[in-house]
Amino acid sequence: MNQARSGSSETVDEDLDWQIVTAVADAKGVKPLELGERLHDVVDLDAVKNLFVGMPDEQSLVEGHVSFTFDGCEVVVDDQWDVDVVPPGNVAAD
Repeated sequence: MNQARSGSSETVDEDLDWQIVTAVADAKGVKPLELGERLHDVVDLDAVKNLFVGMPDEQSLVEGHVSFTFDGCEVVVDDQWDVDVVPPGNVAAD
């Protein structure tokens, strides 16, 4: 499982999209521009960001995670805005 996390709360909002794209590309062993789907065609990241109102260094108003499939990978974004990616063919560990 690959995991990405931004270094500061100020950049998380801007970097969440890129974190997801690069984590999926890394999991698949390709460059980000070689992915077969566009992230914004798969998930509304503004809705994900609004769901977890608190930034990673603050208390989120909602606990949990959001998961979706992007370019064949299972992507999980949690309330701390950590990004986990399970490549195609791998089973997520509980």
